[in-house]
Amino acid sequence: MGLMLSEKEIIAYLDANSLLNPMTESTAVWAQIMPSTGSLLVFGAYAQLLKGSYFVLCMEQDKVILLPVHKVTGKMDYKKEPLIIPFEELDSVEVGKNMLLHKVTFTAGEQILPLKINKLATGTKWHKNHLEKALAEVEKCRASVAQKN
Repeated sequence: MGLMLSEKEIIAYLDANSLLNPMTESTAVWAQIMPSTGSLLVFGAYAQLLKGSYFVLCMEQDKVILLPVHKVTGKMDYKKEPLIIPFEELDSVEVGKNMLLHKVTFTAGEQILPLKINKLATGTKWHKNHLEKALAEVEKCRASVAQKN
């Protein structure tokens, strides 16, 4: 898949879905559902569609937003709705990293959404520019969810 998605395309998708605001615009980063050895249970009807899929992760003050990216074209997938997860639905948020990527796992009950966020994404300057802020917002989400539990 070509990872040549432009920031303008992301902004257009956010705007078309009434999700565009300064925070979503400045936290957009590439994310991929991490493959697992067992069956992957994910939020709602997305269960089988998400495995190995790419998304653009955006954060808001009270929710996580995953924008679907078409598996073949690498462009925003306008046929699919964004996946929106309010913080209050989350039971836990785990954050980890290694030399090449960051791992974020959102859990709500028995539903688990394991994401990997690469530190570098070739041809996408916007990913590099937004990564630090996106990870800071994920950490705020983790702290918020941990505090309520």
